[in-house]
Amino acid sequence: MTFVVTGMISGLQLAAAPVDVPEASVPMPQGPLLLADEDVLFEYGYVWLPYAMAAILLLGLGAVAAIRWRHGAPRTAELLFTSGGLLAVLAAIVLGLADGATESNGLASIDPPVWQWVIERRSPALTEAAIVVTNVGSTVAMSIIAVAAAGYLWWRGRRSDAALVAVVAAGAGVLVRFGKATVGRDRPPVDLRLVAEGNESFPSGHALASGAIIGVLLVVFVPSIGRPWVRAAVIGAACLFVLAIGLSRLYLGVHWATDVIGGWVTGLAWLLLCLTVRQVWRHRGRPARIVDPAAAEGPANRS
Repeated sequence: MTFVVTGMISGLQLAAAPVDVPEASVPMPQGPLLLADEDVLFEYGYVWLPYAMAAILLLGLGAVAAIRWRHGAPRTAELLFTSGGLLAVLAAIVLGLADGATESNGLASIDPPVWQWVIERRSPALTEAAIVVTNVGSTVAMSIIAVAAAGYLWWRGRRSDAALVAVVAAGAGVLVRFGKATVGRDRPPVDLRLVAEGNESFPSGHALASGAIIGVLLVVFVPSIGRPWVRAAVIGAACLFVLAIGLSRLYLGVHWATDVIGGWVTGLAWLLLCLTVRQVWRHRGRPARIVDPAAAEGPANRS
């Protein structure tokens, strides 16, 4: 999602001026049309149905794995059940967010008051910081970071990690493009935006891409960090960075709150699905370890 930053001087002047938006004048975010309840499940199928189907598939595979390895430690079955359950929950959240985004109700009812609260607290210093954060966290910047990380991992001989980063990044880009087209939500009023954006609002591409790509980078790089406190610091800094990117989109007036939440949830769901598939692929064909009681006793204890 490419955007053009407005002039710094005019942006700072707009931020410095007190913003008084009466509650009655705060517009409700709108989508392309209002849908009957029975049409919701199908209208937003692209943004939630893949995760619901993946959840059903993973739960089914988990049941098969549990039956197949019922005499051993079903690590794969536990992974499938856990991931399937989490994906089902995330799919339901995405559906609720997408429905509310178009109908301007439900979860999206928080958007006007949150939007007004944020724009009333702008300042020149915060505006400058938000513009820097939103530029660093853009989809273009995240793509460059992902390509550089994948190239480095490939060069180091970590081919599977490089492929994982590439798949997560490419999938995030596809989800942003088609998710916006599917929901078709309008952005907040243009006269109070501090940067220019021309495409649809839901989900936030910045939130989705940063959540998925920063998440996968943590997965592939953090285990190689030796000291636990350094690992914890890196994870904490990465989480704060993703949070700051999403909040910068709210502050700059180009997204509603549920756009950002939808981006984070969708990015997390996609990352979880990719990690689960990779883990199951690594364990493919590995039978559960079944301990022979006679062998466990040892030669000296056998009668």
